Amino acid sequence: MGKTFFVCSLCRNGIIGGGLYIDEQSITYSTQKLTVSPLYRNLVLPMNEIRELSWSQMVVPVAAISMKDGECYKFIIYNKSGFEKAYKQYSNHQE
Repeated sequence: MGKTFFVCSLCRNGIIGGGLYIDEQSITYSTQKLTVSPLYRNLVLPMNEIRELSWSQMVVPVAAISMKDGECYKFIIYNKSGFEKAYKQYSNHQE
């Protein structure tokens, strides 16, 4: 299987537009914005380090990806149902 792409925004020190790539190994957030810390320009969240995916609804769906180390990353994802389907498909490979 290849990577699946979703348009999103990272909610960290503001709303930062970019994209999420998801595959069997990780969820990767990527943005080309030079004003963003290098830490977040290519943020890799390994599947085996993700503790939980949860959702809240504001005007748009907001995903919270909680890591085993206690860190939590929030993303506005414009295709919630597609992302949920891809996450379930790819995260099953970690069992």
